[in-house]
Amino acid sequence: MQQLVAAEAACGRILATSSSQGDRQRASFFRGLMRFLLVVQQGADVKPRRDGALADYTPPTLEQVKPALEDIEVAIGLPGPLQGEALNLRVTINQTIGRHAEARGDLDRTLRTGERDATPFVQRALEHERSGDAASALADLDRAIEFDPTAGTAFWARADLRHRLGQLAGARSDYAAAAALGPPFRRLALASKSDVELRAGDLRAAYDDLLAAVREKSGMPKEAAAAADAALLVQAGDLALDKLKDPDAAEKHYREASRLSPKAWDALLGLARVEEQRGDRAKAAAIYRRILTSTRSMPRLLERILASLRLKQLTRPAVLREGGPFRSGLDAGTSIGKGAVDGLKRVAFLIGESDYNDLSNLPNARRDAAVMAHALAEMGFDIVEVAENLGKVDLRRVPGIIADRAADADIVLVFFAGHGIETGGANYLIPVDADPESDKALATDALALQDLTAAASKARRGSLVIIDACRDDPFIEARAVALSRGASASQGRGVPSRFHSGLGPPPAVVPNGVVLHSTQPGQKALDGDGLDSPFVRSLLETLAAPGQPFGLVVRETTRLVSDRTQGRQVPAAYGEAPMVALLPPAAAR
Repeated sequence: MQQLVAAEAACGRILATSSSQGDRQRASFFRGLMRFLLVVQQGADVKPRRDGALADYTPPTLEQVKPALEDIEVAIGLPGPLQGEALNLRVTINQTIGRHAEARGDLDRTLRTGERDATPFVQRALEHERSGDAASALADLDRAIEFDPTAGTAFWARADLRHRLGQLAGARSDYAAAAALGPPFRRLALASKSDVELRAGDLRAAYDDLLAAVREKSGMPKEAAAAADAALLVQAGDLALDKLKDPDAAEKHYREASRLSPKAWDALLGLARVEEQRGDRAKAAAIYRRILTSTRSMPRLLERILASLRLKQLTRPAVLREGGPFRSGLDAGTSIGKGAVDGLKRVAFLIGESDYNDLSNLPNARRDAAVMAHALAEMGFDIVEVAENLGKVDLRRVPGIIADRAADADIVLVFFAGHGIETGGANYLIPVDADPESDKALATDALALQDLTAAASKARRGSLVIIDACRDDPFIEARAVALSRGASASQGRGVPSRFHSGLGPPPAVVPNGVVLHSTQPGQKALDGDGLDSPFVRSLLETLAAPGQPFGLVVRETTRLVSDRTQGRQVPAAYGEAPMVALLPPAAAR
């Protein structure tokens, strides 16, 4: 930060004393760059609060970047070699603050010059992706790499898009090319390549990529490097434990992560899971208690909630209930039936769809549903029901079950985490047994979101339906993966004419209820790495405060997600918030 301030001041002195147009262009460009970086850095310098929540992050606004834009305007207007770079920087600034029309205007101007520069092609590819035009985005990224075979950002962007389109071989090649360029791309490229190898089924290659990323030393500050290495080691431990079935290797990685970052609570969670897998429940319980003791001042910490949940699952006998896709929260280790002093009956239904047969897996979904169930039970919901990995038959039974229970409840909350897709103006939630061609029969093979919201609306006082399912179209990727594995020779290899990336707004809203999507229509929600699902983290932080009405829960969750993702993800809410407390008052705890 101090270096940026010093550089900005030095540029200011040149502008105050120099009459050379070349010097003024350089000083204006670099002062604009420094001013923009200062705004970004100030927003990114977020410290955790004592309770474990992140401090608020405010994405850059036009007012904040206005001085930078004024300097860039001067640099563009002066003759000299930096006009092109100044235009590229203005595009980046406008894309960052969401002024996409202005960004496209500058891109058209830059590309008309015919200069062989990769950057504007990468920037225009991002605009094509926003509009769902994958073919044009790929074409621009191809051009960028043709112009500059060392353009790491172009390889990175093309790898990411190919991954999302299911072109695994191409994504693997591009991530490898980005890694080969060295810092600053190598570490992140190897970690991303690991995800591709997992989807392709090469578990050992995925594991090796993570360890190679840990070995990469790219000049990061010591503390930041230790935290980054710890996060990668936890991922490697999870892969070793859950996929490779090697608890010894997993334990080694978790212990190293804890050494590098003593407050890496996810590493301790991993060590406890290792003991559970080995059958030593006492050791696992001791580790969970250690986490709870060490994080007593951080009640909102997700890892703390997970430790509490898993400890209860270990130490309390399961209460099994036969029949139906849902099981009682008691079976998931939660405490049910505290009741609320306001006399309202609150019922919650949590659904986590993680282990898809043919579509890409969503490891966080089941965990998120379980954690949400635990949190709601702890704060006094009367009934909490949990369902995991539902196939098409069971998923389509859910609205009838919820409608029956909702008729006897004052408030109903429904949470769904999994894949979702919009087509023909309707939103559908996808079962785990969907095959790559299921999108052609959604009306019979998936659950219409409208049916779910209608069922929840049977509650006497109000309903909240939370959908964490706004991700990329899973069927495009699944068909491409099936083809790459030789599973469907009849399917075409072309890029889809339109690249869908999320659920759309509902055609109608239910009375006295709210539907909360994890992101805006057509946009991608960030599933997060490891335990870092920004939507669920933010939702849990909001739910931690008792007695909140519907509207405040929705507004606060939206604000926190936007802050945490630096404006890249903003939840969308539909309906009219009931004038009643969604959460029980504090005395119910």
